[in-house]
Amino acid sequence: MKPEVILELRLAHLKAQRAREAGRWHVAVQQYRCCLEQAERCCDPRCTSFFARQLSECYRQLGLLEKAAHFHALSELPAPFGDPLE
Repeated sequence: MKPEVILELRLAHLKAQRAREAGRWHVAVQQYRCCLEQAERCCDPRCTSFFARQLSECYRQLGLLEKAAHFHALSELPAPFGDPLE
């Protein structure tokens, strides 16, 4: 993953964490969605799984249990090409 992409993800994740702490779940969802989309574009299964889990938790807090279940399931999908670190 390129350094500028990593920086973009870290900044968005930080914004999402702050939003969660303040109870602004809609902002956290927006930031985590951006992170998830970027992780998918980079074909990074570990990163995709992490941000899908974060989205699942946010949707659970919002009471949107179907969406939470969808992203939880996404977080548990096996990597399509195996673990890139192996």
